[in-house]
Amino acid sequence: MTASNTIDIAGAPAPVKSESSVASVSRMLKNSLLISVRDSVLLKLATVDLLLVVFYIGLFLGGFFLYPALMGQPCRTQEEFNAFYNQQEHKAILLAVALTIQFLGTLFTNFLLLTVDSEIIRVWNGQKADFKRGWRTAASHFWSLATWSLLITPVNIMWVVSMCIVIPVLTRDDTLNPFKMLLRSVLLLLKIWKEFLLGIVGMLVIVYWVFCLVFGSNAIFTSISSQCPPLIAWVLLSICISLSLVALCFCYLFCNCYLCGQYIKASEGVEPSPENAFGDPA
Repeated sequence: MTASNTIDIAGAPAPVKSESSVASVSRMLKNSLLISVRDSVLLKLATVDLLLVVFYIGLFLGGFFLYPALMGQPCRTQEEFNAFYNQQEHKAILLAVALTIQFLGTLFTNFLLLTVDSEIIRVWNGQKADFKRGWRTAASHFWSLATWSLLITPVNIMWVVSMCIVIPVLTRDDTLNPFKMLLRSVLLLLKIWKEFLLGIVGMLVIVYWVFCLVFGSNAIFTSISSQCPPLIAWVLLSICISLSLVALCFCYLFCNCYLCGQYIKASEGVEPSPENAFGDPA
């Protein structure tokens, strides 16, 4: 299979179940873990995505604190901020700015999700992940992402729906109708709803144990650093932060690998095989 900027996933009927859902989910969770560990390009994409999200949140918080100063009323305490933003002349502006920032944040997050999901699907289908191609694919679906983000902006919880069922569909569907996106995603989800729910439980368990391991390690490092000179303490703190970041990126990538694998199964009617995910492209 040759790498390209298109994702070849043909529509197909619902998969024929020849084994228990638990066995199928266990195998896909295992393969998703292997992809997350083995593919460094996908991990780089996930890391850049999360760092950009953190940067965006930082800009948002910075604007929240900077706005009163720009208006000539600098605030230094929580009470002063509350008093400033409760002023009638600022409420309408604050609402408009909040909705705009929320829309941009939703669009930005969905864009980053698509950069990762498009390359994950290619890896499942036997291609090699490409860092730049993921961004090009997301850019080519910009207006579809914009209309979908506009629909879900007022409902914060919809980002979960976006991550789980809509963004994988958008990797090959560039319709501008967000209701069509949602309908098609739900129809695909109905084909594998049992595996989807079991997989959510499995992902939560794995993510829980990953963070238990990380937090346990961080607690040990923190305890040691409290007895060390400042320089060594800062080194240990840096290790703690790095471990937490790697764990977060790994969990983000792993969950998306599983969701994209289930999308392929619902679309093609067959479960993606380890040979496709880990073999060299033809």
